[in-house]
Amino acid sequence: MKKILKPIISATVAATMIGTMGTVVFAEGEADYSALDGKTISFMTSQSKFFDAYQTMADAIEKDYGCKVEFQVVPDDQYTSMTNLKLSTGEVPDVLEQNYPSQNVAMNVYEYCEDLSNEPWVSRLVNPDMLKDSKDGKMYALPKESSSGYQVVYYNKELLESCGITDPEPQNYDEFLEILKTIKEKSDAAPFLQTNKDNWETQIFMTGGIPIMLGEKADEVYEKLLNNEMEWTEIPEATEVLQRYIDLYTEGYVNEDNLSVGYDDAAQIMADGKAAMYLTVDQWATDFSKNHPEVELGSFVIPFGDKPVLPTGNYVQGLFVPNAGSQVDVAKMFLQVWSLPKYQDMYYAENPGFSAFNDVNGGEATACVQSIVDKYIKTGNYVYELNGQLADANGCFSDLWNFYVEAAAGEKTAESVWEDFQMIYVDYMEQQGYEAFE
Repeated sequence: MKKILKPIISATVAATMIGTMGTVVFAEGEADYSALDGKTISFMTSQSKFFDAYQTMADAIEKDYGCKVEFQVVPDDQYTSMTNLKLSTGEVPDVLEQNYPSQNVAMNVYEYCEDLSNEPWVSRLVNPDMLKDSKDGKMYALPKESSSGYQVVYYNKELLESCGITDPEPQNYDEFLEILKTIKEKSDAAPFLQTNKDNWETQIFMTGGIPIMLGEKADEVYEKLLNNEMEWTEIPEATEVLQRYIDLYTEGYVNEDNLSVGYDDAAQIMADGKAAMYLTVDQWATDFSKNHPEVELGSFVIPFGDKPVLPTGNYVQGLFVPNAGSQVDVAKMFLQVWSLPKYQDMYYAENPGFSAFNDVNGGEATACVQSIVDKYIKTGNYVYELNGQLADANGCFSDLWNFYVEAAAGEKTAESVWEDFQMIYVDYMEQQGYEAFE
């Protein structure tokens, strides 16, 4: 099946609005949200996506509009499968949160979710082009951030300084290994924290490293994979990156309890000085700095190639409206209210970052995250992660991530991971009805 990208369709949006303390005033009149009064919105999200500020926002909306929000918080390891099950059976919440647009294909939003392209909030987006679906150009979710998923090494500055390392910025992979070696020799801390209890964390090294190693031929490789013209075993860069990851374990740079600790454990481990560095996403650093202000973090990107390049997700957190819901129009109205500056500012007051909306105050971002944005995002020195570029196959990537964990545990070689995944990949694409795999 040829992967054809249709021209981006421009969204037609309503008049620009201005949010005030309980009234939403449009340039051409006043919006009426009275239909929200007395309603309850079921809002499904995962454990790592839910923030205390959501409840703050919900309480304020209930006070202003008489609309209650009932949060359904699902464990991370069950969330994707539960989301897809609910969509396929029609037993859906009014609103659900998921990575967007990278999960569009896996969720089959074309069949199961409302087209939100013409909603009023679209006119206020900072980064609308990234959010339009690559197949039909439509907007299927209300985004939280303008960009996210920066895959960065965050480190305990004081701990590294005790090892004689100040403000590291490795320019090639050997320099990165030298930092790990120095920490191992001069500290009792694990140089490189890994939390393989959560396989989505394990895969960050590969989903970011492989596109960087592929360089200019990345698009060609992706196209061949999607058209069944190339096997995963025929990509030496993929094998090399995975072998580098395995080597971190064999060289003793990774914490020995990596299989039993997860993402939620990482902050305390780092705060206690039991690990020096953690490869993860930007939201973790923001949360850490808020909860552990006594520990200063620094950041750098792993230079997989001949210079540092940031791997990042081409997704944000998005709120979808399933079309099988019992009150679709009310859910859309709720999203419009949720998007207003009054409520979005509440979120960013507690979680400073990069808002999806140009009229929302994102606050002062965490310094170690802001520096990455300044060095890489603003200069265009970044590549999108593997997962986002192969969204059609996202439904089988969890199997690949499990293989990564097995490789880290010494149960698979780099070569056997790709051999085993190739069979799963072909079977999945066949089941999805892709012509090239029939």
